[in-house]
Amino acid sequence: MTRRFSAQELAFLRNGIPIEHVIVSFLSLQHRRDSDKLRFACPLCGGFDTSIQLKTNLARCFACKRNFNPIEMVMAHLRLGFTESVSWLKERNVQRVDEKPAAYRKNQTSPAKIGDILSGMLSITPPPSQESPLPTISERIASLEKKVEELFTLIEGLISLRLPHQ
Repeated sequence: MTRRFSAQELAFLRNGIPIEHVIVSFLSLQHRRDSDKLRFACPLCGGFDTSIQLKTNLARCFACKRNFNPIEMVMAHLRLGFTESVSWLKERNVQRVDEKPAAYRKNQTSPAKIGDILSGMLSITPPPSQESPLPTISERIASLEKKVEELFTLIEGLISLRLPHQ
């Protein structure tokens, strides 16, 4: 039985879910930052001659000469077919608030960027196509208040991790 996905669903999964989020948070691929560039273990060859392009939302392995969008990255790493990979990504298209963003993890070797911290708090769910895509003012205010509270909690956590000067 083949499963069909709408063009909007596929476009969102390819372009709306940041490839860095798929690599670091969803798939937990081995990765590191070299001069502010994310390097990750290629799911095909295991090499670190890799990079991501934020503008196109693609990951590239220069050894394999292969580009990966989020769906292809899931296919390669989990060895799933297209339909299974799309379903897998759809199940994970919203990061749980209790999950720490990649920039907040202890194995980070360089200071975290505020954009990396905030990206873990933002919802990446597309607006529902059946309902009005514009939230009401009160919904937007409630959402922003919640995000401010989450940011405050993250900042408190970062302050508590700061080591005393010696």
